[in-house]
Amino acid sequence: MTEYSDRIMGVLEPKIGRALAQSVLRIKCKKLGITPENITADTVPVLADDLYEPLRIFAGEDFAKSLTLQIKAITA
Repeated sequence: MTEYSDRIMGVLEPKIGRALAQSVLRIKCKKLGITPENITADTVPVLADDLYEPLRIFAGEDFAKSLTLQIKAITA
């Protein structure tokens, strides 16, 4: 994993668990044509936006907004 994938996992894992966090990150990266090892500062916001819908379905709109904002903030 890269610094960015580790930091994204750090946001997701405490809230949705390690297995689900790894799975959703891997699936969303595949959709974007990258691997978790290839996440860059440029792909973090795109990945965060793509994670919004599954997170919303999982735990609601406020939860999804909060986590996607936290993920986007890791590049700041």
